[in-house]
Amino acid sequence: MLLFILFTYTIPVDSPIMDNIEYLQIRGLLDIPSIRPYELEWLIPQIDELLINDIKLNLLDRKTISFFNPLLTKNQDFSYLIHGNVLYQYEPEHWLGFLDLRFGGQLAKNFRFSQALRFQRASDIDPNGPRSWHDFQVYLTEGMIKAESGLLHFDIGRRNYLLGFGDENDLLLSLDPQGYDGFLMYIPTRYFEFCSIFSILDISQNRYISIHRIGVDLKKFLRIGFSEALLFGQSLEPLYLNPFLPYYLSQWGLDRNDNIMWRFDIQLRLFKSIIYGELLIDDYMYEDDPYPDKLAFKTGMKTIVLSKLLFKVNYTFVDKWVYTHRINDNVYVRGTYPLGFPLGNDVDRFSCSVKYMNQYGLYPVMAFEYVRKGQGSIFFPYEQEGGTPTPPFPSGIVEKKLEVDFGVDLILRYNFYCRAKIGKRYWRNYSHIPGNDNNETVLDISLWAIL
Repeated sequence: MLLFILFTYTIPVDSPIMDNIEYLQIRGLLDIPSIRPYELEWLIPQIDELLINDIKLNLLDRKTISFFNPLLTKNQDFSYLIHGNVLYQYEPEHWLGFLDLRFGGQLAKNFRFSQALRFQRASDIDPNGPRSWHDFQVYLTEGMIKAESGLLHFDIGRRNYLLGFGDENDLLLSLDPQGYDGFLMYIPTRYFEFCSIFSILDISQNRYISIHRIGVDLKKFLRIGFSEALLFGQSLEPLYLNPFLPYYLSQWGLDRNDNIMWRFDIQLRLFKSIIYGELLIDDYMYEDDPYPDKLAFKTGMKTIVLSKLLFKVNYTFVDKWVYTHRINDNVYVRGTYPLGFPLGNDVDRFSCSVKYMNQYGLYPVMAFEYVRKGQGSIFFPYEQEGGTPTPPFPSGIVEKKLEVDFGVDLILRYNFYCRAKIGKRYWRNYSHIPGNDNNETVLDISLWAIL
């Protein structure tokens, strides 16, 4: 079997094969990169290597690898990947269907392209999505050219980003339904990696973001990284396009008041488990100044218990004034959505799940989630609210959500996935109204096709 290395397009982050990738990662059979969504260029050679080399695999390993068969038959010069999904949700009633089309191929030596579109129709139109037509919305999620020379990888165009080693979101830059327009420069070496991202958030308002990250990669044992993000507006500052200069010092020298954040991330493989964490520093008072610290952190673990139980646990904490800024153009949002943690600030979230992995293609799943959301708002900074710099957490009237789900995943002929779950959702102080409590029965049925 050949090692295909020319694929450019990414795998949708909501693809049902993500659990299979995580299982192989925990088993030490795959090495997951620090930039997501995952590209087939990264995944396919590793799967091929597992099949070609005489690596000791158990029955469950081999069964999990076999589910990647639809991806192993793609043509390296030009290929496509199709995801189709139909979802029905009961109480509140909601239905959705989409067709996700991804294409990629080679333009010339060292130059490739990728394109991704998602055609979606739902019972509720996404108000922040593209303009609808007869309840249809078309998301232009990816369109880029990739150039490579030696260790330098350069992407220009539109794509999505997650940075770090967490779950489906992170504290610095989370997924956008239509991706980010700009460029990515990525330089991996044997033990170090460097990446730089620039994106235009809103050209009409002159809002931009620059991010760079340097990491140490001790392969499958320890990975650590430091990121610096800079959100700025009013005008395009050329100095902020230089990824090799510290943004903090650049801003200080220009005497600007832009929104800078630092983040430290870590992934540790220990006792056949993967432990990860993030620390986000929006503001930290190293002087005696009556101004609040703005901190957030995320920690979690992924492991396999008793050889077949895929267990994941995660806790995220975001303080009250994280992502806020006294200048409206520098608030850490895109449109009305946070650029970082999707639930915004003044919130914490605990979640865990257990999935029974087996060689029969029928996987029972149990999931638990508890969220507390205070009344703090990204659009209401400390400079406007005033008061104490150390308010209670969460603040004000706290909305609480508890959800417990039981479900099953069924895989048929490698291409078709059926997901069903039933559970209960409990709300307390819904919409921050005291005593506004209600309970909901959760019923989701989803059918997937991967072609």
